[in-house]
Amino acid sequence: MDVKAYNKGREFWTMDSTPLVGPDPAYCREIGYTDGRRYCPVRLPGHPERFTCENWAAGKAKDTGRPGPTWTLGDDSCTGPESGCANHPENQYQLRVYRHGVAVACVNNGICGEELAEP
Repeated sequence: MDVKAYNKGREFWTMDSTPLVGPDPAYCREIGYTDGRRYCPVRLPGHPERFTCENWAAGKAKDTGRPGPTWTLGDDSCTGPESGCANHPENQYQLRVYRHGVAVACVNNGICGEELAEP
């Protein structure tokens, strides 16, 4: 799971996540990544099957039931600004972070990714 700071706003940072496949350089090459990478998104950006494949790979978030990862800030659930983080209202793959901490996104198979947020 790849997690990165997507947008650094005044009130909060938006974190973004992408499910990854790997280590499988043959798969990555087969779907169009020709740079020798071992880990890659399930499909290239703009591919018509990308969102469907990401949803299949991630499963559903344990807290919201939406397709995508379950987010935490450190060990704390993301329940709103008072908790330091909130699930994006329209995109489960994104998180709004209101205070300093490590944003963690975990998919149903237990694989997680994380990134430091410093709003």
